[in-house]
Amino acid sequence: MKIKKIGSLISMSIVIVGVGLVLTGCTCKIKDDQHSKLAALRQQERSLQSEIQDAQNTKSRIDRELQTRKSEYNDCDAKREIVKQRLSVWPNIWPDYTPNQ
Repeated sequence: MKIKKIGSLISMSIVIVGVGLVLTGCTCKIKDDQHSKLAALRQQERSLQSEIQDAQNTKSRIDRELQTRKSEYNDCDAKREIVKQRLSVWPNIWPDYTPNQ
């Protein structure tokens, strides 16, 4: 019985050491072409992020300008409505004159 325990402990320790050697011996290392491709992709990412930021800045500037134009339009429309209303009740210069009589 004791021999079986010792044998299983030895075999388990050999398996553990073997797995440890396999795992440490198979570490992936980045190659030069992978490194250069990764650097190019990071540069492209920075460039795209910059373009996105520029587009967002332009969009916010255009949105502000659009809001200004809409405000100007609403003011003009309100003034036009006021003028139309006042013209519709323009005082009659000859109140007793009615044209088709």
